[in-house]
Amino acid sequence: MAAERQLTIENAEQLYAAINEANRQGGNTTIQLRSGLYSITKPILINASHITLQSESLNPADVVLRGPGMKQTSAVFSLFRINASHFSFIGITAEQAPNHIIQVAGENNADYVYLSRCILKDSFEQLLKVSHKPGYPEAADFGVVEHCTFAYSAGIGPQYYIGGIDLHLGQHWQIHNNQFYGIASPARRVAEHAIHLWYNSAHITVENNVIINSDRGIGYGMADKGNQGGTIKHNWIVHANNAHPYADAGITLESSPGTQVIGNWILQYHNYPNSIEYRFPATQNVVITNNYTNKRIRRRNGGGASVVSNHSTESLSPEQTLMLIERFPPDFRPAVRAALNKAGGNPFGNPVGQATN
Repeated sequence: MAAERQLTIENAEQLYAAINEANRQGGNTTIQLRSGLYSITKPILINASHITLQSESLNPADVVLRGPGMKQTSAVFSLFRINASHFSFIGITAEQAPNHIIQVAGENNADYVYLSRCILKDSFEQLLKVSHKPGYPEAADFGVVEHCTFAYSAGIGPQYYIGGIDLHLGQHWQIHNNQFYGIASPARRVAEHAIHLWYNSAHITVENNVIINSDRGIGYGMADKGNQGGTIKHNWIVHANNAHPYADAGITLESSPGTQVIGNWILQYHNYPNSIEYRFPATQNVVITNNYTNKRIRRRNGGGASVVSNHSTESLSPEQTLMLIERFPPDFRPAVRAALNKAGGNPFGNPVGQATN
């Protein structure tokens, strides 16, 4: 591989030129963005491998890539479409997309995507979409998403067809130490999950994430488009008794055999009765253990699981609940307290705050 090229840019015109040059040269380029607001007027296509975009300061508050708005357009407009492997996106805020903030094209075998210390917010559809072409085996595998924020600044989305991370067919991803806020539908039907892995996804770990005021927290599989294996571990899911009309379960398994659900905390103060659901006959050889919930863990539609050593917090007083919050990661405790003590609103402030280290 040729020596890595490094470019430093300071405006949107230079950004488009740098991406075009990196694609033309076959990738292997790091592009550093100086602090500022960059107006994204057309989709950015990553067509070569080993391209990195990162802020010079590594602080996402310093570099904001802003699209044309959280509104539907006649043509598909995601801020980024990733068509090649080993793309990295570090220390940047990206917002206001008509479709997705980032679409990773699994149909083009865009493996080894890496997102870190980023803020993805306010898109008309799912914030991070990992797509595939039905009937074809190509997928985006071995991705990592860490220390990022996925959010809707208003505390609720623009429509129901939204989500935080929506991943199809991919395998061996690591999704950890992220925060999700306001992935919630305003009308018609429930929003997609804050983290949803399905359509024959497999062997994915979702760990140490905090999900606040989102219709559904973490979902593995969907009906007959399932998931294989994987682990959902040590996540914190909180939903206040607010005006979200479609609040639902914190964790759902649908046709997801061999999955482990371990040590998660789920505190829900809306009217939906279940915290964890395991559904459909294909959901077998599942372990659900050592979770703390204030709603039911429920079998539905013929699902099977070993449900052992879980803990109900249903009878806790508000004071005891606040004490439990001390078990949450320190950086997230103020946001969780705010979610439990106010109806709606944005516990991260406005705009959504920086992701944690």
